Formats: sequence, C-alpha cells, structure tokens
Amino acid sequence: MKVGIFGTGNVGRTMAERFLADENEVMIGTRNVRNTLEREDRDNPGHLSYQEWQKKHPQIRLGTFAETAAFGDIVVLATLGNATQHAIDMAGVKNFASKIVIDMTNPLDFSNGIPPRFTGTLGNSLGEQIQKLLPEAKVVKAFNSVSVQIVVNPKREEGDPVMFIAGDDESAKQTVSEIAKKWGWKDLVDFGSITESYFLEAFAMMWIHYAFKNNSWTHAFKFLRK
Repeated sequence: MKVGIFGTGNVGRTMAERFLADENEVMIGTRNVRNTLEREDRDNPGHLSYQEWQKKHPQIRLGTFAETAAFGDIVVLATLGNATQHAIDMAGVKNFASKIVIDMTNPLDFSNGIPPRFTGTLGNSLGEQIQKLLPEAKVVKAFNSVSVQIVVNPKREEGDPVMFIAGDDESAKQTVSEIAKKWGWKDLVDFGSITESYFLEAFAMMWIHYAFKNNSWTHAFKFLRK
C-alpha cells in the first residue's frame, strides 16, 4: 500500500516510520521540498532535524503536498490544524478523490501561548471542514486524542486505551480500524458520522490540557462500559 503523509514534524515522521515498518511505501508532503531538505534546526531537544531524519530514513520519499496526495492510496493529515486547509489547497482537491483520508488534526490556536485555545464549534468541526473540502474523499477522524507515540504503540501496563473514530464511509472506517488493530489497538469505538468529529476534537482537549498542566505526554483514556 502507498501512504502519503502531510506534515514533516514529529507526528508525521512517527507515522511515516510506523507505516514503513509495516512494509508500505511512504511519502511525506511539505510546502517546499528543497527548504525542508535543508532544514538543520531541531524543533525539540532530543529530536533529529529533518535533514538528519531524512538521511536516516532514505526509503521515505519527500514530495510536495500535491505529489504526496497523488501518491497515496491513503493520505494522513498530520499537519497543525490551522494549516490543514492551506495544505489541502496546495495539494489540489482532485488528488484526494476516492481515497481514504485519515484526519489526525485538532483545531488549536497557539497565538496566546499554551495550553492552546480550542477553536472548534459544533457543526463546524475541523473533521467536517475537511470532508467538505474533499467531497469525493472518505475522511476518517482518528488518532487525534493521544500522543503519536501511543498511536503507533498503544500497549500500556495500566490497560488498553480507547480510540474513537468517526466518518461517513463504513468501509473506510473499517480499513482505519484494521490499521489500528495491527498496531495493537484493542478498544476502537465507532462514534458515528463525520459530524461527530466535534466531540472527538473536544475530547482531545482533555488530553492536551492535562499534558501541558502536568508536563506529561504518556497518558491515555480507558472507556469502561458493560
């Protein structure tokens, strides 16, 4: 399978490594390939610069957003929420037609510092906006409510965390669920149509605020029901 990933930060890179480990072909999308390849800055202590990371993973291709959307059988949106529409515009809507689009984004505003402000509104969630921008794509909101390290390796000593997903296409949700199960997710809950994205995004804010308040990024939620 070919997987295109939007976003060259930690989330996008970690997802690329996981899909590559599963023997998929992977391309990461960026605004400007040359500028990204020349980046030597490290966004966080302990992280590789993009240039260092790319040299370590030569099998992962780097392309423009348009090239990456055209390349992928599945396209993963791992961009900052407020940059997602611009990335889609640069990619071209036609390049997403009939494809599964995994939406990991959250509507966050960092302009006043941290923790970020939630900008989602009922009936106009980021997931819904993306589906409207891509009417011929099958958008699935998933993997947005925990750190990416837990997304690709959910096994916890404390128990199995829950992952909620939402989308209009049942087969697309099934495909995303199968990917998650392969990674170790045992508790997946289909929350319904893409209109439910608002609640998944709002739920993510609990994880985000706890993380910033406690400077801890390893927590997850468990869903108890009979």
